[in-house]
Amino acid sequence: MRKLALAALLVIAATPAFSISEKPYMTPNEIDFATLIPPPPSETSPLGKLDDQFILDAQKNMTPQKMADIQRDFAQDVFVVGQPVLGANFNKEKLPMTAAFFAKVIKEAGVGVGPLKQKYKKMRPFQYDKNIHTPENIAKASMGPTYPSGHSTTGALSAILLSQMVPEKRDALYERGWEYGTNRVMSGAAYPSDWDAAHMIAELAVFQMEKNPDFQADFQAVKTEVRKGMGLN
Repeated sequence: MRKLALAALLVIAATPAFSISEKPYMTPNEIDFATLIPPPPSETSPLGKLDDQFILDAQKNMTPQKMADIQRDFAQDVFVVGQPVLGANFNKEKLPMTAAFFAKVIKEAGVGVGPLKQKYKKMRPFQYDKNIHTPENIAKASMGPTYPSGHSTTGALSAILLSQMVPEKRDALYERGWEYGTNRVMSGAAYPSDWDAAHMIAELAVFQMEKNPDFQADFQAVKTEVRKGMGLN
């Protein structure tokens, strides 16, 4: 019996842990984001002026707690998005497959963000309007074009996918994902229109990725890891 038990342990130890697919979930040519996402409003257009005024008005009501929230959301990371809802156990150390999966999803969805930023090269709010204030660390890390918002894309992607994994927390996860992007706007590093475009990109990217069998297999494995880590059945 001891030999059988030892043999079973050796088999388990030799079995490689599940790892996410190395194949892409979505290739750059599968969605023409440039034709599906509208161009940004110019700063002098009515919508552009509303964009600017929204930030100015929001910053008038800035509180120390809101600034702390903005700094908390500085990192572009699924765990920063999810922890306020899912708790401290939702972290990279306990959920390594989740970390790898979301890093891949966020990176691949970037094909809808980076090229559009370079196409339109729109200035950041704090660069255009000197009455808009941005924390120094955020300003230094945000010198590239603003449209669309990468942070808001991360927040939306995280909310959409995590809400499918933990539907019990669906409403709270959506609210948190939206807040993550809104904090980016309130920081003065992105416009509301950047937030809008980011959410369109996230929805299109998820729609396309969910057609991929490798994505589906990885999603189910990550869902299992997340639910087990959260102590959910």
